[in-house]
Formats: sequence, C-alpha cells, structure tokens
Amino acid sequence: MSLQQLNAGIRYFDLRCGVRDDVVEMVHGSAFLGITLSMVLDTMYLWLMAHETEALVVQIKQDRRSEQSTVHFAQAIWKCLAEHPERWRTANTTPCLGELRGRIQLLRRFSGPTLHAFGIDVTQWQDNPSRPFTIFTWHEVRITIQDHYSFPDPEALPSLILKKGGDVAELLDRAATDLDPGGHWYINFASAYEFNLYYQLTPREIALGGWSRFRWEPGMNVRLRNYLREHSGKRRFGIIAMDFPESGADDLIEALIRSNLEPKTKVRLSGKAILGGTALLLLTCLIAIGVLLYLGP
Repeated sequence: MSLQQLNAGIRYFDLRCGVRDDVVEMVHGSAFLGITLSMVLDTMYLWLMAHETEALVVQIKQDRRSEQSTVHFAQAIWKCLAEHPERWRTANTTPCLGELRGRIQLLRRFSGPTLHAFGIDVTQWQDNPSRPFTIFTWHEVRITIQDHYSFPDPEALPSLILKKGGDVAELLDRAATDLDPGGHWYINFASAYEFNLYYQLTPREIALGGWSRFRWEPGMNVRLRNYLREHSGKRRFGIIAMDFPESGADDLIEALIRSNLEPKTKVRLSGKAILGGTALLLLTCLIAIGVLLYLGP
C-alpha cells in the first residue's frame, strides 16, 4: 500500500498474512511477498500522524499456515499491534467516528486463544458464497458481505463482468434502502478472477476491462462508476472493496466519497469516512501489488 492510496480517500484495507520465523508477513495465496505487516502498518501510522481526524478500518486474515515459527498467529499479530497501541481500536463493538479518529478499527478474521474481546470478530466469513451472507457477533455487530469472487462454470469476460456487476449492484441497492444505518455494516467486494481450461481472467482484467472476441469490454470499475452516476446524491452504500480503484474509470474514488455528502458539497481528496452512517469507503488490499495490492504487473 502507499500514502497515495490513503490520500486518494481509501479507508478500508483487507490484509492477508502469514507467519514465518515468528514475523508476520504479507502473503498472496501460498506465496510470501517479502513485505512485513509492520511495514504496511508503519505507512498507516505515518499517514494518521498527519491526519488525526481520519479513521481507518483494517481486516487481518490468516491466509496460510505458519512456517518455522514458535508463536501462534494471533500472538504474532498482537505483538505487531502492541508496537503502537494508541493507533488501534481493538474493541468488539461498532465505533462512532469520534472515538476512532486517528486510529484503526480491527476486523479480526483469525482465531486464537482468548480473543473474544480482540477486534470485531468476522471469523464466520464464508468462502466464495454465491449470495450475500450476514455475520452476527456476540456484541451486536451485524455485517452483511458480498464476496462472490469465482463462478462455478467457465465465463467469458463479458458474462463474468455482467454477473459480478449484478452481485455488487444488488448489495448496493440493499444497503441504500436499509433503515438501520447505525447498526448494520455492509462490505461489498467488486473483485473476482477466473482460471480454468477455457478462460484465464486476472483481477486486473475484471476490474479495468479487457479484449473479448475482438471487442473491448469495460471492467467492474466502469460499471460501478456508471451505477453511481445513475444513483447520485447522498446515499449509504457501505464499504466497497475494489481492485485498482484509481484506474479504469474517471473520478471513481471521488464519486464514492461524494455519496457520503449532500449535493454540491465540495469534496476533499484527503477523504471522509462516516462509520455506521453512509458509505465508509473503499479498497481491499489482499496485498499482492497493484491494489488488491498486487506486487507486480
């Protein structure tokens, strides 16, 4: 991740980690990426020092088994977070923006000993469900998630984007009409991929678009930007997690920020985050580099 992403308005980060030699490292699938969790968090701390009124939400997931390590994954994470405890909110309830300013809310997608009060527990997260699902925690947090990233049958790029776009739009509509804005989170993933004998479609192609049968097919980012144009004005869409949100469609990030605000309100590109109200903001960085972060082309 980079300061540029934070300056653009991104406030939600999805970090996939593994432990090697007792150090928490960023991973993509089974591969270690040569970047430690501490390096990623240092960028966030540096940015928060200069933007004390801002707030971030970070999901941390254990995405591979530990290697040559003597500490539990949860203990290794706690050690990283304990380096700057003043920057973290590890309570298991939904925060108000005021109490989160200058700090990071933890969404915990890993298990471990005595973790009941350590972050908002999202360990009930389902893998690639075809329909949105809702997590209910013991502490009255309700999170509805759309994370359908792979389809069972081979899909050409136009068909896959059409189906994935329908998944995303369905949850956007649902979030916008929810009458309980204070107690219900929505996390909506626009990311997907396909790899089979017939089609090899990367997250970049699905996000930004690509050629299909001699025709250019716009990607998910264009579809999302078009949706926002058709549903302008102040609305509550929840967290929208995307690949490469700065590319593929003009002013996509600004349009999402603007959905928090009344029409004609001037948008600061340093961004605004409204927790438990209208849209929070965007991006997932499954940290691999580009931005889910994809380290490479």
